[in-house]
Amino acid sequence: MDSIIKNTLLEYMVPMRDGVNLYTLVQLPQPNGKFPTIIKRNPYADITPEMEPFRTENTHGYAIVYQECRGTGRSEGDCIPYINEHNDGLDTLDWIRKQDFYNGELFLEGASYLSSVHFSYLKTNQPDIKAACLMVQDTERYNLLYRKGVLKNRSWSVSMYKKKTLRKKNFVPETFRTLPLKGISKIIFGEQADFFEDEISHPDPADPFWLTKEGGSDYSNAVRDSNVPVLLATAFYDIYTDGIFDIWNSLPESRRKDCALIVSPFDHNWSGYGKDREGYPVFPNARIREVCPDWVYVWFDHIRKGTPLNFIRRGEIAYYPMFHGPWKYEKQFSNGTKTMKLYLDQDRKLLSAPEEKGEITYLYNPYAPAEFKGSGCYTFGSMQFQDKPDSRYDIISFLSEPFEKNLLIKGTGTVDLHVKSTAPDTCFYVRLSIVREDGTLVLRDDIDTLCRTNPDYQPGETAVLHFDFAEHCYEVKKGESLRLDVSSSCVPHFLVHTNRKGPMIEQTGADIAYNTVCTGDSLLTLYFDELF
Repeated sequence: MDSIIKNTLLEYMVPMRDGVNLYTLVQLPQPNGKFPTIIKRNPYADITPEMEPFRTENTHGYAIVYQECRGTGRSEGDCIPYINEHNDGLDTLDWIRKQDFYNGELFLEGASYLSSVHFSYLKTNQPDIKAACLMVQDTERYNLLYRKGVLKNRSWSVSMYKKKTLRKKNFVPETFRTLPLKGISKIIFGEQADFFEDEISHPDPADPFWLTKEGGSDYSNAVRDSNVPVLLATAFYDIYTDGIFDIWNSLPESRRKDCALIVSPFDHNWSGYGKDREGYPVFPNARIREVCPDWVYVWFDHIRKGTPLNFIRRGEIAYYPMFHGPWKYEKQFSNGTKTMKLYLDQDRKLLSAPEEKGEITYLYNPYAPAEFKGSGCYTFGSMQFQDKPDSRYDIISFLSEPFEKNLLIKGTGTVDLHVKSTAPDTCFYVRLSIVREDGTLVLRDDIDTLCRTNPDYQPGETAVLHFDFAEHCYEVKKGESLRLDVSSSCVPHFLVHTNRKGPMIEQTGADIAYNTVCTGDSLLTLYFDELF
């Protein structure tokens, strides 16, 4: 019979350089001794969390320093996301180094924002940080907020801003459809929130703002510019999938060989759902904890003691092909060896060869935007079943013929959409789904505006918009089809375009437009391998 674990718990209020005290709980596997120390910093803590799980958690011989971020849980101060994490993180490291339990080895662990807190100082290359396990988070602040200049839903920022000290917030998701959006922080919070206004005011990734501390310069390229062995984890439906692949691809070989990446078939809950969702596909042995229990400790023990790895492979990506499995490995996630080109047709089909050119025109009303279920990975929402094709007048659905054999579609993908509009600027949105016997499931999506790549666009002209699909891997079985939806809005995921030219957050009104997809030239490109 296993012995009952009873960790020693020590509670502190740790002072930061500006005098703010942060609640910090230390778990020691034994009352006395020196231990390698894992740091976890959490902004989602309850005011009075249950302490028993901290006493009985198996820490595998590590001390755990668990800290509640500034302005959250029992910590003092105001929560202003990202702004204080660099200094608070370094101050916490300095405090740990003075403690009797510390043996000289630090390890970083976190997921989502709990990873960001470590990214904020990772490239300072503190000599006693030996390894990190950082999951489901991008290092580039711009990517967290925008997709090709279109603002993503910022409900998270609203909920986090001064979450303890500012209880009343005048907000529902539809608040983001206020015109003009600029200055909205005073309506939501009852005060000017520079953090929030900065987020919504810089849609251009080349804006110098993104090189400032407020724009995330402390975090940018954190993994590439550090010397810490990092285990990254994401999922094919994580909001940060493409950003984490960008991190991996940016690493020079000398860095990549000391790191690893895991890509599950799930969403921001990257390690697997607590139980299978009713009616959704089941992925056998896809949960990370199924195939590698205690995988974080496995990584840390490998780095500090050289214990062998099995599921995790240094210098490689472990990924799970959806609807196919099992886990596969590559050093670089490559496109399939063959190319599939599907042309958008006047009859709303996806054809392997272009036919006669045509046009499909629909009305886009910003006051009645199209809503989509789930997300293809650029926003929260995850894999979900879709509505029937052409479910609204402003959603145009193109359907492929049933596939004649099983294919593994793998890598990136693109859509080159030939379009025109009666407006001086507008938005186009594309969504790729797989049509299976159990329903139609979203695969990937992307969004863009006319004037981002066509700044001199004139109403009635034809322009080409290029859409990019993040890395993916999934099987299409014989008899299944692909569907591409084209629209001009996607709520609640993206800010609604007003059909007016100029910064979206400064628009004081909106206009109805007629948007057109030019068929025959518009093209979906994917990559695949045949399955035998």
